[in-house]
Amino acid sequence: MRIKLKRISPIILAASFCLFAAPLFGQSEREGMRLFESNKAAEAIAFLEADIEGGNPLPEEYNYLGLAYYQLGNYEKSVAAFKKGTSARGANKRILYFNMGNSLFALQKWQEALDSYSMACVADPAYAAPLLNKAGTEIKLDKLAEAAEDYRRFLILRPEDEQRPQIEKILALIEKELAVRKEEQRKAAEEAARIKAEEERIAREKQEAERLAAQKKAEEEEKRRKMLEEIAGSLRDSGDATNMSESSEEALEYDYDSDID
Repeated sequence: MRIKLKRISPIILAASFCLFAAPLFGQSEREGMRLFESNKAAEAIAFLEADIEGGNPLPEEYNYLGLAYYQLGNYEKSVAAFKKGTSARGANKRILYFNMGNSLFALQKWQEALDSYSMACVADPAYAAPLLNKAGTEIKLDKLAEAAEDYRRFLILRPEDEQRPQIEKILALIEKELAVRKEEQRKAAEEAARIKAEEERIAREKQEAERLAAQKKAEEEEKRRKMLEEIAGSLRDSGDATNMSESSEEALEYDYDSDID
């Protein structure tokens, strides 16, 4: 039986999904960052936005702002903050793209989330954390082969990770599902080939039947044509004989005397 995605995803989300990269402090901590670290996300937003709009923000303030919006459930603004941060000088792009992917995942924008996780991996190929979330998103998109590859890459980068047993179980499920699908595709291809062959046979038989029917019709038409020609020829012969008879009768007319007395 095919393993449905909903049977795989909860395992991934519970056992192997990394939620957020931890905020990174710069050399000088600002009020918005301090408030966020004090679990005061709503208060931190005003300070963080003021610093960013003031034109001289610390690169990590974009990350803090995005995380603050995420904690408040405003995922759209969270994405906007992370995305803006990726263009800031000195920005830690691997962290920003990773966290932006998590916000997009919360919005159920699977393909955009996948793109963000991919960008985090490009920014730092040795950064293992996005690979788990990337694999989980690929399962959402039914890209099982890609998901398996990302899980394997994660285990290469972090072979001693505590989640290894769960990841290996997920890999086994994915590989089993891929094998089932491959076999189904093989059977479907064979069935399609059989159906095509049968359709071609039926088409050939139909074509041959139509050819024979056309040939028979042509032969019958030719037979009728010859019959009509024979009848027409016979009528012409009969007409000549009648004329000859009429001419003979005319030629044999003569007068004679009758003596009855």
